[in-house]
Amino acid sequence: MDARLVGVHTVKATLASGKEVVYHYAWRGGPRIKAKPGTNAFVQEFARLTKARARAEKPETLGWLADQYLSSGDFQKLRPSTRTEYERIIAVIKVAWGDTPLRALEAKGMRTAFIDWRDSMSSTPRSADLHIAILARVIAWGKDREHVMRNPLERVGKLHNESRKDDVWLPSQLDKILREGRPHIANVIKMALWTMQRQSDVLTLTTMAYDDGRLWITQGKTRARVRIRPADELLPILQDAKDEKRQRVLVNSRGENWTSSGFRASLRKEMQRLKITGIRFHDLRGTGITYAYANGVEIERIAEISGHSKSECESIIRRNYLAGEGVIDAIRAGTKMQ
Repeated sequence: MDARLVGVHTVKATLASGKEVVYHYAWRGGPRIKAKPGTNAFVQEFARLTKARARAEKPETLGWLADQYLSSGDFQKLRPSTRTEYERIIAVIKVAWGDTPLRALEAKGMRTAFIDWRDSMSSTPRSADLHIAILARVIAWGKDREHVMRNPLERVGKLHNESRKDDVWLPSQLDKILREGRPHIANVIKMALWTMQRQSDVLTLTTMAYDDGRLWITQGKTRARVRIRPADELLPILQDAKDEKRQRVLVNSRGENWTSSGFRASLRKEMQRLKITGIRFHDLRGTGITYAYANGVEIERIAEISGHSKSECESIIRRNYLAGEGVIDAIRAGTKMQ
């Protein structure tokens, strides 16, 4: 990533072996930056280390505009996990573009400069797209409030164009993780499959949401609230949570509430252990939708429960329905009550 990091202190040293090394510090007398120079990780670590001693941004600069956005109601209404991610990426944006005058956004070539910056992160296209999308949102917010007259990133394209909404887990993959996976991981997989919910909504599902044979699910992204009859395969998990008087239905191996980062790390290790590749947790939603349709659930009801639009559900079903029988067999075999 080609960005000027103001304040980085570089020290050359000679080891006892005679080898010459170069160390980089966030500032003179500050903590050492351990990431490799010239990488996204180096910039992000610099931003994290200098966050606590950040200087006040000059008015009428992109850094100042980013700070205004972070203190706005539009930002505060985002979900906590989304705010955390935005803060991390905006810190990187401020390092790269913080001193840029707002009037420069009017200049020809600014869009190209921003796109070139995005393209410098092309080794991680999803991350690159997220950086440019958040920068575009900050500038759009500024335009809406007349801090700037032009947003050079309107309708900017993406590096990553693969859509995973239509992907489903193969029967062999499901069978592997449901039969051989560690119980605290497999339970999360089961809950996601049978409810078709996002990871965050599954992990934060409260025990109180299960009452009188029904399960209330509040979808964090849309704030929609749906009521479903849980599948028989979920009843032991739900009953255990009630018997143990847990706050949340799903807990980690220590019996503590999952954190998003903790679950992602645990799932990644489990997938590596089981040698499951080419698929993600998010793809469980498409798998569950395929199963639900094959079992006679109407598309409108699937859309209501899953949070996908009707057209998205139809797209997933059209692509995967022929493989549905194998998926269903794997789900049934791996989640049957003991």
